[in-house]
Amino acid sequence: MKCFSFATTGLFIVALLMSGSGCSRESKTTEGEGGKKLSVKGPSDTSIEAGDTSTINVNVTREKFNAPVELKFTDLPEGVSIMEKDLSISKDATSAKLTLKANPDAKAIDDHKVTVTASGGGMTEDVTFKVTVKGSLAAKKLTLKAPYDTSIKQNETATINVEVAREKFNAPVELKFTDLPEGVSIMEKDLSISKDATSAKLTLKATPNAKAIDDHKVTVTASGGGMTQEATFKVTVKK
Repeated sequence: MKCFSFATTGLFIVALLMSGSGCSRESKTTEGEGGKKLSVKGPSDTSIEAGDTSTINVNVTREKFNAPVELKFTDLPEGVSIMEKDLSISKDATSAKLTLKANPDAKAIDDHKVTVTASGGGMTEDVTFKVTVKGSLAAKKLTLKAPYDTSIKQNETATINVEVAREKFNAPVELKFTDLPEGVSIMEKDLSISKDATSAKLTLKATPNAKAIDDHKVTVTASGGGMTQEATFKVTVKK
């Protein structure tokens, strides 16, 4: 396989033909005033799963100047970002190790071209690499386990537990309760299960005049990772 390296001088672009076993990282060199040169080597083509992270490396070489090099990434895939806030390579460094992060609902795509722009010493050069995002809603799974059927007396409380299981995603799960019996409510304001938790312990509260009823069906809705699941349980209110 043959690779091309590009050197830019003023209005002229010189292509240098090289032999090699692969072209996994694009490299370009630009020349400025006084013989200054900035060479940039882009990241290798990268694959990342939705909801996961991946490490990439950008390398630079300076000639006849010593200054920081600023990096800029454009055209990242939808739902993919760079985690680091500081995208500069200090004047004493020659590389940057950065982290790509794909949201749990990042759109699956193959070989999406991303541009890296390096600027330093009055020069600017672009290199590209490809990002493949793997995973889709079909590959992810959210399982919801509703509370056990519960009995509560007027003017009292009862504890219930909601459990979730996640596969191939790591994000908070929001809970919603509908059709609670008249006079019965959830005491907690925060009805989310954090990304590091698998259950929520919640409190049912019945007012003194809550309506007595047997086996009233309540629906629990869990939403997370772009998915929604529903389950039911029964609540009996006693005098």
